[in-house]
Amino acid sequence: MNFQALSESYRDEYLKKVIQILKIPSVYEKSESFPFGEGIDQALNTMLAIGEKDGFLTKNVDGQAGHIEYGSGEELLGILGHLDVVPPGSGWSTDPFEPVIKEGKLYARGAQDDKGPVMAAYMAMKLLKDQGFEPRKRVRLIVGTDEERDWQGIDHYFAREEMPALGFTPDASFPVIHAEKGLLDGYLNFPPVPVEESPVSIQKLTAGDRLNMVPDEAKVWLKTDMNLEDSFYTYVKDRGVEGHIEQVGDTYAIVCHGVSVHASTPEFGRNAITTLIGYLTTLPLEEGIRNRLQALEHAFSETDGSGVGIQQRDQESGALTLNLGSLQLDTDGSMKVGFNLRYPVTADFQGIETTWKTFAAEWDGEYEVYDHLKALYIEKDHPFIQTLLEVYNESTGEQESAKSMGGATYARSLKAGVAYGALFKHSPDTAHQKDEHVYVKDMIKAIEIYAKAIYELTK
Repeated sequence: MNFQALSESYRDEYLKKVIQILKIPSVYEKSESFPFGEGIDQALNTMLAIGEKDGFLTKNVDGQAGHIEYGSGEELLGILGHLDVVPPGSGWSTDPFEPVIKEGKLYARGAQDDKGPVMAAYMAMKLLKDQGFEPRKRVRLIVGTDEERDWQGIDHYFAREEMPALGFTPDASFPVIHAEKGLLDGYLNFPPVPVEESPVSIQKLTAGDRLNMVPDEAKVWLKTDMNLEDSFYTYVKDRGVEGHIEQVGDTYAIVCHGVSVHASTPEFGRNAITTLIGYLTTLPLEEGIRNRLQALEHAFSETDGSGVGIQQRDQESGALTLNLGSLQLDTDGSMKVGFNLRYPVTADFQGIETTWKTFAAEWDGEYEVYDHLKALYIEKDHPFIQTLLEVYNESTGEQESAKSMGGATYARSLKAGVAYGALFKHSPDTAHQKDEHVYVKDMIKAIEIYAKAIYELTK
């Protein structure tokens, strides 16, 4: 079977179907009618309808997730992806939910994370089915709906449906990811501080809406008789960042901008919250609030955890990363600080937690775990890893080895699973950023690799 030529023949069909999915604004929203909002429900039903129309067996599991399946046999090969996306944010050059192809690139929210790769995996299944290939195992594409938030959808699914013997997720990069760092989403909650007179008082500060994104905007309202414009614009100019300030009476509204990237690589972004905190600590605020902000700036300005003494790395998965993802501060000085931390597979997680508990206690606060995903690790010489790796290397002519990463994928929800594509070494990593896009040729190549991998794993 000439997988390369066959995958090229599915280019137009791939684009037609993926654009249909990309047009749906499947961002989480609270809803009484749908588990995760109307947009996500529409994306799930649309994907399943595509599978049903093409002759696959489909199932919607309570609007929480679903699957598309073909083949027979007792053993099940799972392919896991997700149809929800993060909020588009600002600064796009095109409408994030009106897909556009320019210079061979497909632009839309979800083009890379994860609708584009999910559709590539689906088209690989369809390619094999159209060619009359009958797998000796059942092949099941499982689509989740809450991956960018709490994973409730996939948890609900596996509480009711069969666990695959092996599986992969097209939600990362090639050649194959055999290790994923542990992931911690946590909060630091600080109570009010005694209110004292000060030349500048914070009325409200709000920033960040996803812990797994480096925030690109932070906003604060300050009450003061001082003129803050000169000091603020000097501050942002000296640091090469963007921001603006607006005065209404004795209140200033100040906005700092950053560069949003995925929280697994926060060192490649610019955190708007730490930028704003840095400016606030130069002002004559109430002492208790100012001291807390200085502690936060010291703790989170470095993305390797060195600010709180938890920096570490290992050979298997690399260095710890830390992202300050959200901050809410009220007039009374009470704060809720949200962070995302990715730790190496051999790290001492209890030691990390002890550090956060101590840090919070120093400022009369409390540490709260919002979500914790243990690290994933499969030996490089595992037969499953080797099969996926051989398929990739044969398809690309490369001689790559298995890799590790800081991202958290649905591979962790499997009994034995890994991340497998769909990005290549040359692919732009635009997940969670404005103007998210993929090269169309990369997705066609992914169809080839996935089809061949499914074939090798199930023949």
